[in-house]
Formats: sequence, structure tokens, C-alpha cells
Amino acid sequence: MSTSKKRKLDDDPKSVNTRRVSSWGFRVAQPAKSNTTVHSTPSLVTTLRKGVCGRRGYRRELLQTHSSTPPTEKVEQPRPDEAIPDPPLLDLEHLNDIDTSVSPRKPQPKRARKNTTTTKVLEWLVFRQSILDELLRHDGHGDFFGHEYCVSCGKFDGVYKCLDCFSGSLLRCSGCMVTAHRDHPLHRIEYWNGKFFDKVTLKSLGLRIQLGHGGAPCSCPSPGPRDFCVFDTSGIHHVSVDFCDCRTNGIVHTRTQLMRARWFPATLNRPKTVFTFDCLDTFHKLTLQGKTSLYDFYHTVLHKTDNMELEKPVYRYTEFQHSFRIWRNLLMLKRAGRGQDPAGAKATAQGELAVECPACPHPGRNLPEGWESAGALLYLYTLYLAVDANFKLKGKDRGITDAELAPGWASFVEELSYQEHLKNYVDQPEINTCQSEHDAIVRAAVRCTPGYRVTGTGLCLCPRHGLVRKNGVGDLQKGEKYCNMDYIVLSALSGTTLPRVVISYDIGCQWSKNLRRRMEEYPDEMKLDPNMQIDIGIPGWHINGHGEKCKSNFCLSFMPGVGRTCGEDVETAWAQTNSLGTSVREMGPGARHETLNDQWCGMNFRKIVGFRTLFLNRLKTAFVMRDKHRAIFEKFSSTFPLQTVKKWEEKILQWNLDNSKPNPYAEPASSTTLHDVRLELAKEDAAIAAGGVISPHKTTLTTFLMIGLDLEEHQRNLRLEVSCMKGTRTSKQLADLEDKRTSLRSRIHQWREIQLVYMPCTGTLLAQAIAAASTAAESLTIEPAEAVPLHLPSTLPKHLRQLPEMSIVLDRERRLRIAQADDALADIRRQRRIISGLWQFKKFNVDGTGNKACTRMRTLFNRFSLRTQRCAARYRTARAALLVINPDGSWNSRLKDLKENDIRGPGKDDNDSQSRFEPSWIWLVPRVHSAPDMGDSEVVLDDSLQVEWAKCRARKERWEEEVLIVQEEMRRVIMYQKWCAQWWRDQGKRRTDLDSTTLHGVTGYAEKQANLRERLGHDCAVRWLPLLKAKGITPDWVAFAPITESAMSLAQQLGNTSTLNNDGESDLDEELEELDAEEEVVGEGEDEEELDLFELED
Repeated sequence: MSTSKKRKLDDDPKSVNTRRVSSWGFRVAQPAKSNTTVHSTPSLVTTLRKGVCGRRGYRRELLQTHSSTPPTEKVEQPRPDEAIPDPPLLDLEHLNDIDTSVSPRKPQPKRARKNTTTTKVLEWLVFRQSILDELLRHDGHGDFFGHEYCVSCGKFDGVYKCLDCFSGSLLRCSGCMVTAHRDHPLHRIEYWNGKFFDKVTLKSLGLRIQLGHGGAPCSCPSPGPRDFCVFDTSGIHHVSVDFCDCRTNGIVHTRTQLMRARWFPATLNRPKTVFTFDCLDTFHKLTLQGKTSLYDFYHTVLHKTDNMELEKPVYRYTEFQHSFRIWRNLLMLKRAGRGQDPAGAKATAQGELAVECPACPHPGRNLPEGWESAGALLYLYTLYLAVDANFKLKGKDRGITDAELAPGWASFVEELSYQEHLKNYVDQPEINTCQSEHDAIVRAAVRCTPGYRVTGTGLCLCPRHGLVRKNGVGDLQKGEKYCNMDYIVLSALSGTTLPRVVISYDIGCQWSKNLRRRMEEYPDEMKLDPNMQIDIGIPGWHINGHGEKCKSNFCLSFMPGVGRTCGEDVETAWAQTNSLGTSVREMGPGARHETLNDQWCGMNFRKIVGFRTLFLNRLKTAFVMRDKHRAIFEKFSSTFPLQTVKKWEEKILQWNLDNSKPNPYAEPASSTTLHDVRLELAKEDAAIAAGGVISPHKTTLTTFLMIGLDLEEHQRNLRLEVSCMKGTRTSKQLADLEDKRTSLRSRIHQWREIQLVYMPCTGTLLAQAIAAASTAAESLTIEPAEAVPLHLPSTLPKHLRQLPEMSIVLDRERRLRIAQADDALADIRRQRRIISGLWQFKKFNVDGTGNKACTRMRTLFNRFSLRTQRCAARYRTARAALLVINPDGSWNSRLKDLKENDIRGPGKDDNDSQSRFEPSWIWLVPRVHSAPDMGDSEVVLDDSLQVEWAKCRARKERWEEEVLIVQEEMRRVIMYQKWCAQWWRDQGKRRTDLDSTTLHGVTGYAEKQANLRERLGHDCAVRWLPLLKAKGITPDWVAFAPITESAMSLAQQLGNTSTLNNDGESDLDEELEELDAEEEVVGEGEDEEELDLFELED
């Protein structure tokens, strides 16, 4: 998208050295070099400005500026379409070459665009010294240099200034400074001691803070502690406070007076330390976003107060810990509406403080009426669950027994009941039958770290939206045991009444066995409805490490009604919390649970805020990919007979209803190898001999060809070995090489005798080769054995291949070459599986353990990579021979040209998208073995492509489902916000036991939350509706969120900024770069206009 950024030009400067400051930026005129007087010369003006949206930019333009000296010679005029070059850092000589005419700059191609960040930095460097001078100016009297008296009273010396007031450079006397800061008692004050400004406190100037009357005087003040200390984001402040003791306003407790001043007391009785609400809230926001520890934040406040530690240190770290724990718990109770419940915080139910996912189905909240009878669309109301364990969020056994402030009220399960359950499963063996040898099973009984009470964490979240479920987290004591994970999953699903649940788990193939039987051992309130359909799948990335049986039976892409759910969102949750591992492992069990609960609630909230963009982009992608894969499937299906397609569809439907039926997605087992073909040909030779036909040689034709292929393989391997020898070869290497060549040459010589029997037409070629070898021997230049031509049937000239006696030989070689190519592909796949396994082993077990282990892994990589190269060379040779023998054979559609980028897999690389992943064709080639009398029949070939057809159909159907699922998730989000807004308004009316002032705050907060929910739902509708209407879809939630024409116009603009290219990917990043690079100079008198990409702010 091309967007202009227009700014009205200011008047031309009167002098070349004039710096003009406007309300939106500043401009610097850079003069042209000149020597004699003229009327005007061109100058390049650079304008730096910050738009209303907060994005910085710049514009360059030419102005006529008056000067006393002209240039000494006439400069060459640039072409009208020539872009104005960037000014260098210090050298301004090039400005002489700029013409007075102004032409618009042509935007550069996207891939050739220069580094705009570097340009901005270089332009800033021009003003570095002046900006540094401005910083230093603040350490003096500034604008009031030379003023001796207070600017307020004019009577006393003005030697005090405030660092936090907007007019901080105003100099006042001590009395006026105290008067001006009665409502700002935590501002930082400095005092001019005659040489420099030094720190001073408002307390030392006589300021006393009166509590209990909103700052008004009290008739009976009670002085607070002399060493009263306030922690704020601006630093640590020692203040003098007076508590109210008149009791006329009904306030008795000092803690209440402090809370009403927005100061949180560290203790309940006679507090001497408080933390401002802003300080606690700032750290809360900082730790949610940046995972900053309390230790780091606390010392940041200390250093901000006294960076050189020259004053007496103030140690309140323990008080800060306790205060923040309580503050965090109070915020969770407040935001969950517990303050509006007459039963109070103690009546909080299990999981009630967790932030729930509005996009997941909640009966009675965001599901339409009659959803139970949706029929074929019932899958739209499926609940998805992702399960995983993490062994970085550990907990040390430090003997701490702290109380948990919210036991089971948020993400973690209730600990006492959980531990009581685990006592029944001290030793529970778990047998692994999966081919993957998954680490979660293999090491389930050995993941026990000495000195740790908790060795890991099990977690459940919704895989489509990434929100952690309430009561969906539990501690692990010894590995990823079923007894732990079962309890966590059932707790997360407690109270679920939906007809279907899809659970994604990286060991789902094992965990799903006997799940129903294990559920019978749990309490009734944790058991699931026996009629509930429970489908178990393996996440999209993890399934690549499983065997073929797991890939076909537990792949989410093959499950009907799951859309493009990949199940890997749980890994992104770990990525956000793993950085907390070093902090939470040192905490007590209660503090650890509260910290992680708070982090996951914060993460859930940020994801909800991001739903507006998430679902918009998902739906755009789904529309594009649905059409793309629908076209691919239709084109692919048209290549098969209609009867065959119907048979395959019936097979898929039967498997969807009953998984015990043959799996249509299971790859057919390889049943034919090169040795199978050799055995078959040997049987044919035996049948020919039994019919009275005598073989011309004791070595049969098949054996002769097999030996020829083996010699060809040896030559290939020897050539590869020679090419891999680097540097100077040792005597032993040369001797070994010559021994191999001698042995190979001897075998070729013996084989030549049989070749003359079955291929007499090669006699002339062999005679010429013998003559050439004799000549080479006389000149001591013997041809290497790996370079000796074997003259196999496929390598003969065309006129020799057309001889009648060669037809049988060529047909035998054709069949052997097909089997050879199949064998080579099977070997390539096997080597790639080994390499993939080695990579995963290195990633999780070797990386970071030292150079020795990594070097050993590199050696293994190189060994198997070399084997893969050999297999690839064998395949290419076999295919080249087939192209000569039978170029139009049906094998050509199955055995494709093998390129280097085809040798990949299994599975996708880290940078590939799972939903758009297309596997290399080498994994899609089934074996085709035909009887000698029928060739490669079309029927057999069709059956061999049934698996690929089924997968193609599954991709098409998943994208079709994704379009409908995302639209349903959009509807659920908006309807959940509507329900939640009404819930908050109802909550605001429940308390009747409060005084009028407190009740006013309780109802006001409920109305505020209701309003925010409605605004969030309305903004979602504004973002999503333009795309839906563009597709001819009018959702039923439009009535809930009426949208004005102006809002629709802005939403349309915003929606158009994130378009999809042909691959279904967003061009938003490229458009942002284009907006940063494009500039346009607007003529004098035009209106100033700024078009911002993100005009809809949260």
C-alpha cells in the first residue's frame, strides 16, 4: 500500500543559520558553500517530527535562503527525477550541487531500500553536541540565571527547584516550595549551595503530610514515626506524616488512612514503611511484560535514590516482598469481582480468579440457542485442550512452609487435594509401546532432582487461543506421570458439559490408553460425562518424532472438525514463563504458585486484547488457503476415475466412524525391494531353463546385470571417496586407494567375459577400450578403475540398443532399475529419519554440554550425510537409465527428478509453517510392483496414490472448517463480552452492607468494567466486520455492536493494511517499511494531514 505523509511547510527562513522550532518538530537549514555575494542559494532543509501516532519520521526539502556569498562556479543541474541524496554527517560540501527545483522522490524498490534506522541515527548525530549542551543546562539556573529572589514571593532567595514539576526550573524559597508541594509530597527537590544543585528533602524544608482529611488540616493530628519512609517509582522518600486522631470522619486505623492516600502499608500496626500504589502497579506491569524480578526492581529504586550509596542505606526488601504478594492477590480478587460479592473473598470458588478464554465455548454465556441440535456443524462447539509438561519451572526444597493466599483459585489446582491424590500412586509403572521412545515416558521415573521439591509443571490450555485453563496447572514431583497429568486434565475439564473434547498431547498415543478406566478412580465431581466424545491427538510438530502408526492415527490434520488446530500453542506459553525459572525455584511453594498464577492471568489477558488482530489475520488466511487447497484437491481428484474417488471417500468415512477400520492415511508398507525383483527374475530364468532353453553361460542374465549394477555402485562410491579426500594424501591413504582400484579393475575384467556372451554388440567397444588401456600402460598413465566405462545396456549408443538381441537385456535392466530407484529412495528416507533423530537428540541433550560432545555429533551428521549423498547418486543414476530405456513409462509419474532441496524431512523445518507445509515428494512415493505381463497398470498406480489423495482432501476440509470455526470464535468473543458486561452490572448491585462512600466505589468499578467489556466487544466488531462484509457474510452479532459509518471507514482502512499475498502470508511488515520510506513534499498553503496506520487505539 502506498500512503503519503503530508506536512505543511513553514515560511522560508531569513538566514542560512536559522534554527526554527514549531509545535511539531524543529528544522535545520544547511547552507550551500559560496564565496561571493548573490541574492539567493539553495539549502537543504531536514525536518524531524513525531506524528500524533507516535511514529517518528523526517522530510527533506529545498528552500531559497539569502546569503552574502554565491558559488564560484555554475553547478550542474540534476535530472528532474533524480532523488536528493542524504546529507553526510559532517561534510556539507555536496549541497553546492543541488538545484533550486524541487521534484518528488521516487520510492526505492522494497528489496533495495536503504537502512532507514542508520539514516535517522546519522541525522541525529548532527545535533548531538547541541542536545548534550541542553542536558548540561539543566544543572544550572537555566532560564532564571541571574535571578536572585523567589519567583513566587520575591522576598527571599530562590535557591530551590523541583525535578518533577513541569516548570521545574522555577527557583523558589523554602516556604514557597513547601506551599507549592502540599499536594505533591513525593517530588524531588534540589538546593543551590553556591556551586551546584544538591539533593534536599521536603521533610527538611518543613513539609508535614496530613492524613485522614484529604490533605485538609486536622484538629487533632497525631505525629507518625520519625523515620517514616515512602517507596515510589521516583525513589525512596523520607517524609513527616500526621495521622488523624480526631475520629470525626470515622477513620480509626492508620492503615485505612494510608490506603486512602494511595499508600500501601508494609505492616498493620504503627506502619513506618509504605509503598505507593503506583510503585506496586508499575512493578506488577513490569514483571508481567519483562519478567523483571522484585530484587532487580527494588535495587533499581535504591539506585535511583542514591546511586553512589553515600547515604545511610534503607533496607525494606522483605517488606516489599510481603506487600507485593498481598497487593497482587488483592488485584486478582478485585478484577474477578470478588469485592462485589456479599460473601467476600473467602467464598471464592476454585478457579474463579483465572482469566477465562472468551473464544472457547461456554454454555449459557456465548453459545447460541439450540446449539445442541447443530447437526453436522456440531463440531463448531468443540472444546480444545492442549496438555504438556515443563521441567524448567522447578521448586527447591528449602524448608519454607508459607501460606498460599489463593489455594486453587486460579490456574493451579488445589494443592492439599492434589497431594492427597498422589499418595495413592507412589509406584506406578508406565509401559511405552510407542515407536518414538518419547522422553516423557522413558524418563518418567527418573526425572527426580535431589534438593528439589518440584521438578516440573504440567499445564493445560486452549490450543487455538493459548489461554491457560482454570485449575489446569499442577506441580510434578518425579517425571511426567499419568497420575499427575490425569488429575490436572480432569481438573481443567471439571464442569464441562460440551459433547466433544479434543485433547492435544505430545504423548497422546500412550496417555490415551486406558484413560476411561483410569477416570473411574477419581471423585464423581472430576469424572467426565460417559457420553462425551474424547479425541486425542499429537501436536503438529511433535508428531514428526513419532512412528508411522502414530502419525496416521493421532494426527490432528486428519481429525474431522478440528480446523487448523496444531496444538503447539502450549510451547509458546512455556517460552513466556521459562525465564522465570531462576526466580520461582527459590520461592516458597505458596509464593511460587501465586507468581505463576499471576503471570498466566496476565498472559491470558494480553492474548484476549490481541484477539482483534489474531482472528482478523486468521480469517484472511483461512479464506485464501481454503480456496487454494480446494482448487488443488479438485484438480488432483479429476485425474482419477469417479468410481475410484467414491471408493476412497467411503473408506475415509468408515474410518472416521470406526478407527478400527483400515486407516486411509496410513502409508502402505514397502513390499518390493531390489532383492525381490532379483528373486522374481531368477525364478523366470529357472522357468526358462526348465522349458528346455539352455542359458549361454553358467551365470544367468539376471545375475550378470546385478553384478554390473554392483560394479557401477562401487565405481560411484570410489569416486565420491576420492572427491572427499582433502589436503595432502598420506602414503597409507594412497596405498589403500590403489588396492581398492586394483580389486575393482580385476572384478570388471572378470565381468567382461560374461558381458561378451549376453551383449556381443559390445565387442567393438571393449576392443577399443583394451587398445586405449595398452597405450596408457606404455605411457604409465593408467585409467583409474572408477573411470572405466562398464557399457551397461542403458549406456550403449542408440543403434546398439535397437538390436534384436538387446530387447530382453534392456527389459531386465528396466525392471532392476525401477527396483534400484525404489531402494535408493527408501534408503534416503531412512537416512533422513536418522539425521532428524540425531538433530533432535543434539538439540535437547547435547547442546551446551561442551565441544567434545558436539564434535562427536557433527561426525555422526557427516557420516549419515555422506550415506545420503550416495543413495541420491544411486537414484539419479537409476532414473537416468530409465529415461534412456523407457522414457515414456508410467514410472515417470512416480519417480521424479531428485533435486537437492527435495532431500529433506521427515516433517517441516523450524522456519516452515505447519498449515502450509508441503512434504517433499520423496515421502509420498509408494512402491509399485507389477507382474511381468501387465506392466505398471493404472489400477495399481491409482491405489498407490490413495494416501496422498486422502491427505489432500484432509487439507482442503481442515481449511474449510477453519473458515467456519474462526467466524464462530469471533461471534463467541463478542457475545462473551456482552454477557460479561451484564454480569458486572449485576455484581455492582449485590452489596448492601457498605457505607455510601465505599458502595459508590464498588458500583463505579463494576460499571467501569462493564463499559470496558462493551468497548472491547465493539472494537472487535469494528475490526472484523469489513472483512466479513467483503466476503458477503453478515454475522448475527451486528445488532450487538452498532457501527457508525466513520468507524467502518477507519476499520476498512485498518483491515486493508494487512493484505495477503498469493501464499496466504501477510504483507503488513512490507507496508510498514514502505510507509517509513515514502515521503512527499506538499506545496505552500495545503492543509496539514497525517494518515496513521494504527488510528484505532486500544
